[in-house]
Amino acid sequence: MADFEELSFVIPGHTPETMPLNRLLDYLQQVAAILGDPEKLHLVQVREGSCEPVLHTDTATALAAKERAARVERGDGTKRQIDGLNNVRRMLREDGVRKHPALLRTPNSIFLKIAAAPEETSLNGIRQASSVDGALIRIGGAGDYASIQLQDIEGKIISGFTAKRDLAKDLAAHLWEPVRLHGMAQWDRTKEGRWELDRMFVHSFDPLADESLSVTLGKLRGINVAWPDDAIERLLNERNGEP
Repeated sequence: MADFEELSFVIPGHTPETMPLNRLLDYLQQVAAILGDPEKLHLVQVREGSCEPVLHTDTATALAAKERAARVERGDGTKRQIDGLNNVRRMLREDGVRKHPALLRTPNSIFLKIAAAPEETSLNGIRQASSVDGALIRIGGAGDYASIQLQDIEGKIISGFTAKRDLAKDLAAHLWEPVRLHGMAQWDRTKEGRWELDRMFVHSFDPLADESLSVTLGKLRGINVAWPDDAIERLLNERNGEP
């Protein structure tokens, strides 16, 4: 039985022959920030195919590294770890890698996929406690955590939500119903100045009344307030961060 665990980092769009040494070192520095314990990670090979640095470490360190990667994926990592993830995303974009994600993997499984940052997204984002409303349309995934999707009032699908299994089981009772998710979120700002959700680790939720926007506005119009004729348009514009 081997006395080490193998972790590797697949960098698409490169081969060992085309990857500059300084760029490879930059990637490895960010991977070390995500995985932690760099003094216990040993580079033993750069595998052919893509450019795939292969790392060996002891079993305990490998397990801790995979747990850190899982926390980063669901937006629950440290600032250093999330910065490392965002830097890899930025580097992939700069290298023109858009079709395929970078992969952190073991010989038997992939434990983190990192997609290139989109052109319109600024990586100078913020991480803060947030709440997001929408109709619950999907809960799924294997393991201790579930992925969640919402559909907002305009029909846009919102992804990037993750929750522990116990919370996801309770949430599943409200499938196809409006809910409000609460948790720690990462928000990125576009060049147009609009904040968009990147990911969110859900800590709790509230069921919401199953009403359409028109019904809600009908109730509001019943209050003794002079509502403008374009109230719906104004509300939608404010929701999208438009003037």
